[in-house]
Amino acid sequence: MTAQLKQHAQKMLTGKRWLMAGLLILFVVLNGIPQSFAPPVPVDPEAIPTAADTGLTFLSLLLTLLIAPLTIGWAWLVLSVSRGERPGVSKLFEPFKTGYVKHVLAQFFMGLFIFLWTLLLVIPGIIKGFSYSLTYYILRDQPELSALEAITESRRMMDGHKMDAFKLVLSFIGWFFVGVFTLGIGFLYVYPYFTTTYATFYDSIRQAERLQTNHAGTDFEQGF
Repeated sequence: MTAQLKQHAQKMLTGKRWLMAGLLILFVVLNGIPQSFAPPVPVDPEAIPTAADTGLTFLSLLLTLLIAPLTIGWAWLVLSVSRGERPGVSKLFEPFKTGYVKHVLAQFFMGLFIFLWTLLLVIPGIIKGFSYSLTYYILRDQPELSALEAITESRRMMDGHKMDAFKLVLSFIGWFFVGVFTLGIGFLYVYPYFTTTYATFYDSIRQAERLQTNHAGTDFEQGF
């Protein structure tokens, strides 16, 4: 299964790699803006932060909040690529146009739930990370769902597929090392490849469910 998903991603990325590399650079630069305003970490941990440092910290947090949906935008971008669509800058900003608050909340709840599970042990946190990993794609295909409903739907869809997801991520370990050893340059190739493959993984689960049943609706039992 993993090999087929990767082959599909490679096929869909053919002729689009330079464009995806450029979009990834834009994505990274925009995500780095909040960090550029963050004050330096004080040498003395007991030092009292200055008013300027407090202001910069607040500004950094505000900017982080403002651009939060950009991460969902990348997920939607690679999902469109995996479906044979042409990538474009506008895809990155789609989550800002509708449901902005919902998309911010989805990221907040995911981070919170994973953090709480990680407090128990690292392994449960990793497992829950896989459980919630389809949330961003679901928000695109089912925009009527709330943030918590999308997270719950991801948990349901990933039931029985978390090991498949783990194996898929594990198959990219060598590629991740390539990215590290090339001082990050290799990630211009690796990251679009990996994320497009994971988006294809989502579609494979979705299509399998459609073959099994064509249900009109789903009842949600929210939680984490």
